Amino acid sequence: MSDDEFVEQVRHNNDIVDVVSEYVALEKRGSNMVGLCPFHKEDTPSFTVSPQRQLYYCFGCQAGGDVFNFIMDIEGYDFVEALEHLAERVGLDMPSKQRDSEAGSNKARVKRYLHKLGAFVARFFAAKLQSESGHQALRYLNERGIPPEVQEKYRLGWAPDSWQALCDHLRRSNVNMKAAQIFGVVKKSEKTGNYYDVLRSRIIFPITDPRGKVVGFGGRVIDSDDEPKYLNTPESPVFKKRETWYGLEQARPTIRQRDRVIIVEGYMDVLACCTYGWEEAVASMGTSLTADHARVLARYAEEALVAYDADAAGTDAAVRSMNQFTGTTVAVKVVSLPEGKDPDDVLTGDGPQAFERHLNEAQSFFRFCWERSQRRRDASSSRGKAEVIRDMAPLIWAQEDDVVRADRIRFMAESLRVPENAVRSQLSKLQKVAQKYRADPDRHNTKENYGTEMEISSGDLARWRAERQIIRMMLHAPKFLGDAREVLSANDFEDEVHRSLATTILRSDCSSVQKMQAEVMATCSDERERRALSEIMMKETIPAQRMQQIYSDCIRLLQRRRKQRRVEEIREIIREHDRQGKKIPMELMREQAEILAQLKGKQSSFNE
Repeated sequence: MSDDEFVEQVRHNNDIVDVVSEYVALEKRGSNMVGLCPFHKEDTPSFTVSPQRQLYYCFGCQAGGDVFNFIMDIEGYDFVEALEHLAERVGLDMPSKQRDSEAGSNKARVKRYLHKLGAFVARFFAAKLQSESGHQALRYLNERGIPPEVQEKYRLGWAPDSWQALCDHLRRSNVNMKAAQIFGVVKKSEKTGNYYDVLRSRIIFPITDPRGKVVGFGGRVIDSDDEPKYLNTPESPVFKKRETWYGLEQARPTIRQRDRVIIVEGYMDVLACCTYGWEEAVASMGTSLTADHARVLARYAEEALVAYDADAAGTDAAVRSMNQFTGTTVAVKVVSLPEGKDPDDVLTGDGPQAFERHLNEAQSFFRFCWERSQRRRDASSSRGKAEVIRDMAPLIWAQEDDVVRADRIRFMAESLRVPENAVRSQLSKLQKVAQKYRADPDRHNTKENYGTEMEISSGDLARWRAERQIIRMMLHAPKFLGDAREVLSANDFEDEVHRSLATTILRSDCSSVQKMQAEVMATCSDERERRALSEIMMKETIPAQRMQQIYSDCIRLLQRRRKQRRVEEIREIIREHDRQGKKIPMELMREQAEILAQLKGKQSSFNE
């Protein structure tokens, strides 16, 4: 039996309704089963399981996928662990080669090698910390109050002040240098073609996933004048910064025991918290917190205390971070630290009792944002009151508990001295505007995709919907897939997620729709793709009499967008020629005229 056949056998023998029912109480609704989502807090069931399609999808938090994805999400497993779990559930033995090839995937073999490489490099750095070359680093850690047991727990190390120390060690051990480059611990010189160490003269913080596999490294200089102060290895097949927490491996048992997590900003904050008994601390390593970060923590804790630096930047970062927990089961509180201090400063300077007091005085996210808005706005004026309501609106909309929502609206009305019905009316108007112009946060108009929350034009929304509709039709109807291959390419899909899905679909040579859908789901490279695909596949089927017309309209829209993009490209080329005083190629002028004529529905009158 081939690897792919074994995966399909496991999938076939594990009915998704039976598997999900072991975690979620489901009830029949039409042709589907529904229940309360296990991935976010809700009162009304929006978690849907399709027996026919063997998929799950939550219309509340957009979690979705097949039976493997469900086990990976609910248990925190990787694919092989989910495969082993489901195989054991139905009494199937894992083929020995399955463990080596991870369902025959070359990408998976690379990941396994990189995990071994990460552990190997971590041991090298740890040994160097205890060697003569690491004496200065050890003294620094001791002076910072990090005891040996904490150093060992977090596998701290030292990168010597050398361009070849690690490289030489890797070569002597016959490690694949290309793999080390992919992992990010070595680079290749463009001039000489030789490899050299990336991390030099730095204290090393191994970055692990929740199961303890080393996925990356962070390095900190000892001399505060050296730049950059912190240096992390780049993303790799095993290191996704958007979902990785520093210290989660070590903190996970305490997080489960105390049912809370303390979120800090840096490595040293985590180590200081652990040293003084707060072993539930984790850090996002200086990167912006994402919804994926929040979903990972939601698996382990009901409460999150955000303890960022008490400056303006830290406060802004705290607000952005807490917004990512909206829609999860995690109750977020803000720890207010003294101005200019981080958790490490408070613990080592003011003492653990002071830090505990700050934790106990943590404010709810709503109260923190309310007081912040009060400081930023002139709440004595009508305009200022309207601005406060606008600031607080997302927190009101995100609150699923009707009683809590009503209490918050009443509180706002009384505090602003505005009639409660006026506050409700303003919130309703703001929500209608947001629903009309702002895209869904996890689909196509996110801060993670665009950098800022933005409104999209009706044309962009139409294009986005057309792309999704075409993907949906290609997945469900072979005749549309065949036609799309003739008239479209993956580059016609402007949305990054849609383009990736379209690439896989257009290249697929599966003999059946069901196999193609399974193949596309299996090749999703990240959570956004999987969630988008799950939503697309769970949508109700389009009436047969309308399918051809909808498909044709969507194709025309994407082809028109392709022409518009080409016109812009030509105009930019022409502008560049003008700036450089070059002659504009006649064929470009002709092409531009022809495309513009097509867009206007006219025949080109360009004079050759």
